[in-house]
Order: sequence, then C-alpha cells, then structure tokens
Amino acid sequence: MATVKKRKVDGECRVFQEKWTNDFFFVEVKGKPVCLVCGEALAVMKKANVERHYSSKHAKLDELKGQMRLDKINALRRSLGAQQAAITRPQTDRENITRASFVVSELIATKLKPHAEGEFVKECLVAAAELLAPDKVKSFQSVSLSRRTVSERITDMAQDIEKTLKNTARDFEYFSLACDETTDITHTAQLAIFLHGITSEFETKEELLSLQAMHGTTKGEDLFNQVIVAMNNFELPFEKLSGIATDGAPAMVGVQKGLTALVKKEMSRLSLDPSDLVVCHCIIHQESLCAHSLKLNNVMTTVVSTINFIKSRGLNNRQFKELLSELESEYGDLVYHCEVRWLSRANMLARFYTLREEVRRFMEMKGGPVMELSDGKFLRDLAFMVDISKHLSELNIKLQGPNQLISSLLSNVKSFEVKLRLWQGQLERGNTVHFPTLQEQKPDVTTEYAGECAKLIQAFDERFHDVKNIQKELDVFATPFNVQPSDVPDNLQMEIIDLQNNNELKAKYHNLSLLDFYKLYVRAEDFPILRRHALKFASLFGTTYRCEQFFSKLALAKTRFRSRLTDSNLENQLRVASSSLPANIRRLAREKQFQPSH
Repeated sequence: MATVKKRKVDGECRVFQEKWTNDFFFVEVKGKPVCLVCGEALAVMKKANVERHYSSKHAKLDELKGQMRLDKINALRRSLGAQQAAITRPQTDRENITRASFVVSELIATKLKPHAEGEFVKECLVAAAELLAPDKVKSFQSVSLSRRTVSERITDMAQDIEKTLKNTARDFEYFSLACDETTDITHTAQLAIFLHGITSEFETKEELLSLQAMHGTTKGEDLFNQVIVAMNNFELPFEKLSGIATDGAPAMVGVQKGLTALVKKEMSRLSLDPSDLVVCHCIIHQESLCAHSLKLNNVMTTVVSTINFIKSRGLNNRQFKELLSELESEYGDLVYHCEVRWLSRANMLARFYTLREEVRRFMEMKGGPVMELSDGKFLRDLAFMVDISKHLSELNIKLQGPNQLISSLLSNVKSFEVKLRLWQGQLERGNTVHFPTLQEQKPDVTTEYAGECAKLIQAFDERFHDVKNIQKELDVFATPFNVQPSDVPDNLQMEIIDLQNNNELKAKYHNLSLLDFYKLYVRAEDFPILRRHALKFASLFGTTYRCEQFFSKLALAKTRFRSRLTDSNLENQLRVASSSLPANIRRLAREKQFQPSH
C-alpha cells in the first residue's frame, strides 16, 4: 500500500510542479527550475523557492493575465530554446561538414575517379551554393576535399568496411574463396580473393577479402602465402573452408605445387579431411573453353580478317560507314571481336552476317574481294555459327551474376547439354527449327552441323567432369525430395527419409526459394546433418565472376594516368567501390576532428 500511495503522490507532485512552474515563468532543465525571465537556475525544485524568487524579482509580471500571460511565457520559452540551439548548432554544423567530406569521398571511390577530383567537386559545390544558398557558402567552402583528405577519407571507410566484414565473418558457419590473378597497367600481378560466407541462418555475404599486389613471382606457393595472410587477417579458420573457385591456371590447380594442392596439404597438416574441400574451375570459363571446340575455322578466319581490314584503318572505316549510310543500312558499323571477351563473338558474327552484302560490295570496291561471301557453303557455315554462338552467349549470360548457387549454375549447364542433344538429333534429320539464321540459307544437308553439336556435347562432358563428381551431393541440397535415399551418403539417409515423408515440408519447398526453405523449415533440431550439408553447399563459389567484374573496376581505377597509385590506396578505393557493406559515415565523422578547409 505504501508503494502505491507513494507513486500516487509522486504523480500528483509532477502535475502540480508543471502547473506552478508555468504560472511563475519557470521551466525545468535537467531537474532544476530555470527562470525564463532572468535565466537564473534555482538549486532545488520546490514551490517555496520558486515563489520567493518570483515575488522578489519579477512581481510586476502579476499584471499580465490570461492569454497575454501565456503569450509572454511562450515567447520566453522560444528565446531560451534559441539560446540553447546557438550553443549546439556549431558542433552540429562542423559534424555535417565532415560528413559531407566523407560522402563526396565515397562517391569518388565508387565512381573510380582520381582523388584529386575532390577539389573540382568542391568548386562546383561552392559555385552552386553562391546561386542557390548564398547564406551557406561558408559551409561549402569549409568542406575539406583536397587530394590527401579524400585519400584519408577513403582509407577510413575501407577500414570500417573491413572491420564490419571481420565481425560478420565470425558468424560464418562455412565460407568459400574465389581466387583470380591479373596484371595491371604497370605489369604488377594483382591477386583478387573474394569471400562467400554463410551464417547459421542462411544469411550470405559475398565480399572482397583481399587484393594482393605481387611484385615478384606468381607461383602456387606465392598465391598460397597471400591466401593465408588474408585468412589470418580476417580470422578465418580452415575448419570452415568449404571450397575454392579458380580460373584453372597451372599456378592455381597444379597437382603438386598449385594453390589448391597446397591448401589441401595445409588441411591435412591440421588433421582436416582435404576431400571435403570442393575445388571448382570457374564454370563460365569452362563454358568458354567448350565453345572453342567448334571447328569451323574457315568462318572465323575470314570474318575476323575482313573486319580487321575495315576497322583497323581509319580511311577504310570512314568509307565503310559512309557506304552503310548511303545504303540506309540498319547498322552503322561492324563489331570488333576479342578472344578475351568471348561474348563479343556472337554479336560480331550476327552483325557481319546482317551486313554481308555491304561488306562484299565494299571489299570489291577496295580491290580485295572476299570470294567466300559468294559461296553458298561458307554462308551456311556462317549462319550456323551465328545461331550456335547466340545459344552459347545466352548460356554464358545465365551463368553470370553474384550470389549464384553452384547447383543453379550446373542446372543451366545440364539444360544446355540436353538442348545440344536435341539439336543434334534434329540436324541429323534436316530440322533447323532452332537455327533460324541457318534456316534462311535453306541447306539441303545439315549432318555436318549435327557433328559440331556432338563435339560440343563431348567438350561439356569432359570439361565439367570434376564438378559433376559432386552431383549427388548437390542433388541432396537442391532437390532433396527427388533423390533416392539409397543414393545419398549414409549419414544423410535417415533425415532424407523423414524429410520426404513430411507433406507439410514438401508443400513449403515448392513455394519458397531454396535458401528460405532451409532457413525457415529445415530446423537444426529435426535435421541437424541435412542443415549442415545445405550450409556447406550454399556457401560455394561456382565461378570467378566477382573477380572478373572486380578486374574491370581495377582497370578503370589504375590507368596510365594514375599508374603511381599505391597498392594500399588501390585496395582501399576498390573495397569501397565494390562492397555491399556500407561504411558508418556518421560515426566516422563524429570521431574525426574538425578541420575547416582554407
């Protein structure tokens, strides 16, 4: 009863205090009454103290009654608020100016611009402020965006992202690595290492682990040492390493001294089973190598040499464009082809086929006629290459993209193999329904092209043999309701049987994405081994797409105009540009000492 009574009395006191402090022109600040008229603070919140101060110093205010009294109190309150804001506003302004410096620096890093661009951006901001917000010009002028400051801001943000990634990595149940190496404009080897990790709740992260500049040799031992440094830096244990994806270079996959071989030896040294490590040769790269099995070399040789004759000489290229304009052609020029960028082959062949009459006419004008363009057999071969290259290009595009499950990638490959077998049978019977360009040429015999499809089928079987060795385990992960319990590993058989005979889970499986199904319904209490199995195969890299995409950004960041960009600045800028983890700019600005620009 005493407690209830005390609470009631306290509540009445609060209401009463609010009433009499307002009546006497007082406001409570940090538990003490402050006079709105003179600004004096009293020591104790008591009615007697307030009445004494009011009657001795401000008794004349009793003349104000009703609404006039309330208007005076409100005016004095606004005045006090303005005084308090004047004290805190400079600190807020300084923090916002520093934040603006971080935000602009982040944009410079994301757009891969030189750090010196900050000064130009500042000139633009000040010029715009002079027209749109003249009262804020000094604030814009105070934003520090010098080359050195931008570099420091990017470093701070990169370190913050790195710290966030390190904290996130502690929650990973499994992780895999994607490793690829390239050479920059200064002929320095750059090793990109990407991380794909997954938590117990099937939350995935795909981030840059490290960019290591290798100024010496790039042997398997050198790559292995850099991988060890990166893993130690982020406190990633080998016990959680599920797989490695590479570009298939000898230094990466050498049997004795390749990167993957050395990683397996290290796992053996740590008493871990190296057979648990899934080594994957980039599926996109393998698909490209399969495409090289097409042996219609007469087509590619003629097309490439003709295009080079037209486009490698400025006068020829200008005259050819003028010819296309005069003929009102659908396209204005041909497309170059580069072996490194294999997707360009489909576009190049299609454009050449469309402009074949214009090309033939132009080459005759130049005195170097291409006799093949008048040969029906060559045109049929060219038409077939246009169609099959388009099909291969469509498959390649499906294999691209971040955060792709290796099971989905292999499903696309298997689907294409089924299509190849279908096309082989149809071409053997003279059916060209899926080859519209070839169909235009009305070929009498198409068995030769069926043979080209057979070569592709053989190439796919050989190239994807290693990855298909884990097909059964991938089927357990991707299609757990379709596998035969007798075909799965022994430790998974009992749980697979329980899962397949649960009709409620079967209904959920068809209505959710694969990872959401495992996250929400395959609980660790009921299916501990199956859930761990799913975590492992959901963490695998199937391609080095992130590395290749990253190298495109590297080529834009380090050019012949910025060849002296240091290794650390290059890594920091690319980490900010490629990371999906945002830097905590508000905290960084708050912790940074304010230094106005002059």
